[in-house]
Formats: sequence, structure tokens, C-alpha cells
Amino acid sequence: MSAPDTLTPSSLRTTEFAPGQLGVIGDPIAHSLSPAMHNAAIAKLLPTNPRLAGVRYHRLHITAEELPEALALLHAKGFAGVNLTVPHKIQALSLAESLSPEARRAESVNTLIRTATGWAGDTTDGQGFLEALRERTGKTTKGRPVILLGSGGAARAVAAACLADGCVSLLLHNRDAAKAADLASALGDPRVQAAGLAEIKASPEAVIVNCTTLGLKPTDASPFPSALLAAGQFVFDTTYGSEASRLLMDAREHGIACCDGRSMLRWQGALAFRLWNGMLPPEAPMRAALGETAP
Repeated sequence: MSAPDTLTPSSLRTTEFAPGQLGVIGDPIAHSLSPAMHNAAIAKLLPTNPRLAGVRYHRLHITAEELPEALALLHAKGFAGVNLTVPHKIQALSLAESLSPEARRAESVNTLIRTATGWAGDTTDGQGFLEALRERTGKTTKGRPVILLGSGGAARAVAAACLADGCVSLLLHNRDAAKAADLASALGDPRVQAAGLAEIKASPEAVIVNCTTLGLKPTDASPFPSALLAAGQFVFDTTYGSEASRLLMDAREHGIACCDGRSMLRWQGALAFRLWNGMLPPEAPMRAALGETAP
């Protein structure tokens, strides 16, 4: 069931929109803060950018089976671009008419940009993660070991970005070890190793990145053993919710610096907004809409 302010394929067919609309597609999608974040930025920009008049960033509840039809509808309705979240980032690779080098390298798409005949696929997840990490720690993954939990679309983008950034090692862990191994094989880099979540071994200076969905619900267990947390690490949980995840609570109890996914959400959204509109949106209203505190 979708919230009243959430678009579905059915409501898309019967609704007319002003040109240039934006949105985020996912299943589930009710938890997404992207609409509030982007609409706050649009409101701030509107007085000096009248071309944004009538533009809104919408929430779209679309299943994997509905995605091809939904993208065709969005194009026909004049949307300028959309973001993609779980579970669409990999499926979108085959639905975009072209892919950026970053999307090809990550084998993941989180941003679609309108073209005359379809959609161009890109990903801002990896660079968004690096910018958020730089903001929080003063540096990126260059010269640092990275432990990455998960192997979905966001994990693929973060992994590719870390390798391009110059991390010294990248340990991939997933509940399904075979999926982690598949991702390691696709990345094709000697710095990458893969194993299951039960086989995590952590160095004291590692950047630990959770790209699993464990953390979306307050009752979720942590994907990372608290006994392996150590001073000098940084824990980056890409999930976010009304309450801190178990992973973040464990990190704080151990005195480990950490953050949730709001800063990454803001950065990947800002970079996507630039792809659609040619400019970075203002930071302050996006932070406020996310309930995000400065580092």
C-alpha cells in the first residue's frame, strides 16, 4: 500500500505534470527522505531560478516488474530525471540507453537523466560516499583499508569509488558469500577479497561501510561484530532511520567515530541535482530537511 503522496504506475497514467519533474523510485519507498531534501533545495533556489517554477521531486512506489513501464511513463510525462533506490540500481543498467563511465565501472545506476529518446544512466552513490566521508573525517579512503558489507547496487558503486580513490585494500562481506565473490570478480582488482559476514576480520584503522539493508529497521541486528570494533576505525552506516541502527549504537558504545547515511544521501542527491540542473543545490535546506547535524 502506498502513501497518498506517493505516485504509482496507476496514478502516473492519469496525472499530468509541468515539465521538468524529478523523483525517486523504490520498493519500499515510504521511508525515503529524498523528496523533503530536494524540495527544500528547490524552494530555496526558486527566487533566483524561475525555470524551477512548478518543479517538484516526487516519491514513486514502483516494483521491479513495473520499472520498465514506469520509466516509459515518466519519459512520456516529461520528467527531467529520477533517482533509483532498492531494488532498481542493477536492473536499470539494461533500461538506460547509455551509461556513464562511473555507472559502467560500478555496474549500478542510481540516477537517470532525460534524453530525447530515453534515459542516460549514471551513479552518484560512490562519489557521494567519498564526499560525505571527507566531510566527516577530513579525508577519503585513499591509503586506507575498507571493509564493505553488502553487494547490492550501492555497495557496487561504493566499492568502485574506493578502488578508484586509492584504498589500500577492500574486503567485501555479504550474507551470501557467493554474491560477494561475484562482485569481487567483477571489480577485477587484486586489492579486493570476498567472504561471508561470519568471516569478518577487522584492522584497527579500517573504514567500515554498511551497504546492507540491516539498519533500516530499529530491530535489525548489526551486520558487524561489536567485538571487532577498535579505536581508529570509522563506521559509516549508509542506512538511516528515525532511530540509530544497532551498528551505530555499538560504535558509539565503543567510542568509535561514526555516521549514518544522511550525509551520503545529501551528497549523492546534490550530485544528481547537478546532473539534472547544471548546479549544486544549497546545502543548508537539505541538511535541515534531513534532520542532519553538521560534523
